Amino acid sequence: MVEQKMTQKELAERLIALEDRTRRLEALLRVKVKTGGSGGISTDASSQEQDEEFSNPLSESKVFEHGLAWIGSAVLLLGMIFTMLFVHNAFGGVASFALGISAAVMTFILSGYLRKTLSYMAYMFTISAHLLIYYSILKLHFFTEIPVIGNMWMVLVLLLASIGYLFYRADAAKSQLMGFIGYLLLIMTALFADQTQVTLFLFFAATVTVIFLLYKNGWDTLLILSVFMVYIGHTLWLIGNPLMGHPVGAVSTPQNNLIYLFLYAAIYSVSPFLKQKGKIGAEVCNATVILNSIAFSVLLLLNVLTFYSKSYLFIFLGTSILCLIYAIVLNYKIISRFDSFFFVNFGFMALSIAVYGYSDLPGSYIFLAWQSLVVLAIAIWFRSNLIVLMNTALYTVILLAYLITSKSIDTYNISFTLIAIASARILNWQQKRLELKTDSIRNFYLVITFFIMLYTLYNAVAKDYVTISWGLAAVAYMIMSAILKNVKYRWLAFLTLIAAVLNLFIFDISKMGVAYRIMAFIFVGLIILGVSFYYTKKLKSK
Repeated sequence: MVEQKMTQKELAERLIALEDRTRRLEALLRVKVKTGGSGGISTDASSQEQDEEFSNPLSESKVFEHGLAWIGSAVLLLGMIFTMLFVHNAFGGVASFALGISAAVMTFILSGYLRKTLSYMAYMFTISAHLLIYYSILKLHFFTEIPVIGNMWMVLVLLLASIGYLFYRADAAKSQLMGFIGYLLLIMTALFADQTQVTLFLFFAATVTVIFLLYKNGWDTLLILSVFMVYIGHTLWLIGNPLMGHPVGAVSTPQNNLIYLFLYAAIYSVSPFLKQKGKIGAEVCNATVILNSIAFSVLLLLNVLTFYSKSYLFIFLGTSILCLIYAIVLNYKIISRFDSFFFVNFGFMALSIAVYGYSDLPGSYIFLAWQSLVVLAIAIWFRSNLIVLMNTALYTVILLAYLITSKSIDTYNISFTLIAIASARILNWQQKRLELKTDSIRNFYLVITFFIMLYTLYNAVAKDYVTISWGLAAVAYMIMSAILKNVKYRWLAFLTLIAAVLNLFIFDISKMGVAYRIMAFIFVGLIILGVSFYYTKKLKSK
């Protein structure tokens, strides 16, 4: 019995050791282990190596299969185009067209034959066949001395039909590359038409098409590329369409191109809703919104400089209203705050330009300053800290621009002071709604209040009364501190008193008359003693 027990124990230990060694060998050789329903184990190291090779996009198989298919298809396509040109010159356009269509049909047949064995090569042959069809139709009227079909509209319909068929095949095959080629051909066809309303309408149709394909298939790369292509196409039209041999130069009349420009921008602006539905990611959506706004702004600026340099007020006012309305919609419909933040800021930027067009400088400073208070109110409504930060930066820039470029205007100075105080109070009042974790922005407005108040009083009153006016401002700060129970206004009072004393001893003592000097010293001294008495009573009461 003992020997039998010892034998079973040794056998168990050997089995454990053997299993451990087997696992190490499998790990070393990268053996693929498959456990079937019967618990059997099959080993296929070469199969795993092949799987790893084909899963690597830079593997030798991928390079030869895809890379050479690309190169070979492009070479054959160019060779066919050169052959068609030779036939066109030798036998005429009809023979060239027949050759191109025949070659495209044969390529389609070959693609179908290779679909099961060489799928990627068949895919590239399909693209080449579509390009041959488009080129064959194009040469019936365009870029030839003797057109086969003199009616451009008939050829244009055939070109659009071939592009529509390409989009259909792209959607059926779920091929974003084919969709991109179709979009590019549609933009080019619009430029080949060389008829303003047709060209711009086809640009509009292209943007609608790409949104439809994105919604159906999630082609986000095509969305980004289409933004570049449609705005570049519109730019080429705006400079005279040199693609068709015209000299470079702005078109003579606007021809309602602003309507189409706003349509492009509006269509691409639906990307936040597509993000909400999970059709595109947040990064693609944000990139689309930003690229769309930049391209739209550049082309809008070109239009204004060319056609509307003296009447752009209503263009930017309308842009502002549309952006602000859309921002309100996004605020209630979209979870992401970036989208509403972006359109709010873009809308107010457009409004700032409209304000400048209305009153020029320095008149627009006062409107822009009060506009910052409206922006702050919207930031609170939207619960957006980003809008608050942007508005603070813009208010500071406007204030510095006013101080540097304009002479002192009392009403403007008072407005900037009141806006700074009101902004600080609003931020303090709505701190929880905005979820501001620090008082830095509010303190920044109070610092501005301190300096702009001194500047305002210095320019508003006679020089002999500057010190007295600063002392009265300190009293006003103390009253505000008592009413609002806020220590920060007491600090403003203290700093304002220091400024009054420094002004009294450095400037006023040598320039003021005796009566004014006596009055200033007594008045400032009483204020300082009054503040000291207030603090003493306050500390004793505590």
